Amino acid sequence: MLIFFYTLAVMSVLRVALEVQEKTMDSQLYVSLFALEKLQLVLENRENVEYYGRIGMGTPPQLFRVLFDTGSANTWLPSCNCPDNNIACQRHSRYKAHKSKSYVKNGHNFSIAYGNGHVSGYLSQDTIQVGDAIVPGLIFGETLSHHQSTFEGTTFDGIVGLGFSQIGWQNSTPFLELFCQQHQFERCIFSVYLRRMPGELYGGEIIFGGIDSSRYKGVLHYVPVSVVGYWQFEISAIFVDSRPFHGPVTAILDTGTSLILIPQTVFSQVQEAIGAKIKNDSYAVSCDRQGLLDIQFQIGDESFTLRPEDYVVRLETAEETTCTSGFAPIESSFWVLGDIFLARFYTVYDAEAKRIGLAEAVLDLD
Repeated sequence: MLIFFYTLAVMSVLRVALEVQEKTMDSQLYVSLFALEKLQLVLENRENVEYYGRIGMGTPPQLFRVLFDTGSANTWLPSCNCPDNNIACQRHSRYKAHKSKSYVKNGHNFSIAYGNGHVSGYLSQDTIQVGDAIVPGLIFGETLSHHQSTFEGTTFDGIVGLGFSQIGWQNSTPFLELFCQQHQFERCIFSVYLRRMPGELYGGEIIFGGIDSSRYKGVLHYVPVSVVGYWQFEISAIFVDSRPFHGPVTAILDTGTSLILIPQTVFSQVQEAIGAKIKNDSYAVSCDRQGLLDIQFQIGDESFTLRPEDYVVRLETAEETTCTSGFAPIESSFWVLGDIFLARFYTVYDAEAKRIGLAEAVLDLD
């Protein structure tokens, strides 16, 4: 069953290419394109729900599939010590501290609650490898307990948080800041390009340390991070079919969330404004997008438009095909712009200048 994953935690150039087709972890995992300049790491995308890549943890590296998550700052992997009755943990690759020469014991307990699940366990320290970039000294979580209904069916094993230390564990340096402190690349930035293209081999990429201008149209428009922690910024106004609807509002960019999450207080109004209809106690839309309207976000001095073809989600079972909008309610005052939004707009995350860049993404590079 299709699960829309939601990981927003409530507590030189590295190019990471995304693809849809699942591949085995083999010697093709790490490919150097340009020595000491650009590195490519093959990633996968499952049904436009999970955009994930491969990392190594430990010495020698143990390989894992992970979400690179801008909606959190902490990194965690399943532990080999998780109990046999925790199926969600047992079905994934598990970190074995005793097999790593670079492992350092920490031992502090942790628990993280996400929008639709939770994990808990204890902290450890080891060396993480992303592509050919090696980052020693990362404090990460070894999970002993996974929320079964959330994590049992996921393809990815764990999460690498790309948020700031303000939302990370105390007395630890999260991956992005550690990555930059060790001067892996000249600029402490990364950029995200995603594709919502089921059946395609290529699904997008993350570039650490740089920007690929071939992935977007026009110029990048930058806005400041309003509160350091999440990649948070201000939307001055929201329009539906060019008519004023709502705003100003706070939003965050979250690569770990599949949909666009809307505060519960305005969720129904948004659905009705775009043309969604209540059916069986939930909002449904026409699969041919008939009668649906555009929604525009005024960010800085630029307007960013989502069209119905961007936000309609098709759900197929053996019995029927239904469609819904890519919006879901959240008990929060801010909007969470997940993969539905990120597949339409190329985004840049500048940790040095504390700013976010956006531009319309190039959807077809054939």
